Amino acid sequence: MICDRIRALREKNGMSARKFAEEMGMKYTTYYGYETGSREPGSDSIVALAKYYNVTTDYILGIEKSPAPAEADTGDKRLDDIIENYHQLNEAGQQQLADQAESLTYMPKYKKCDPVSEGETEVG
Repeated sequence: MICDRIRALREKNGMSARKFAEEMGMKYTTYYGYETGSREPGSDSIVALAKYYNVTTDYILGIEKSPAPAEADTGDKRLDDIIENYHQLNEAGQQQLADQAESLTYMPKYKKCDPVSEGETEVG
């Protein structure tokens, strides 16, 4: 599971395993072992990977299914689900989701009613 997660994160960032290992300051063979599952990263490496990719260590370990950092919890279940779905999409999918959300704001049937400003009265 760890190997699949870190490989997917690296590929999403468009970096070769060799280049990533170099950037992280570790031997290529060590990092390659993490990605193939022939070697298990220690806690320091897992923390470093999580910081680099801005994901939780629980995501790398396969405990969480969303790579979103824990701070993304808004207290609104629907919004948290949208954020989780967003983080599961590639760049094109994330842009599509953002574009669709924005387009909904222009449709009167989906807009919240604007409250009457303080000091103004409704004309009826």
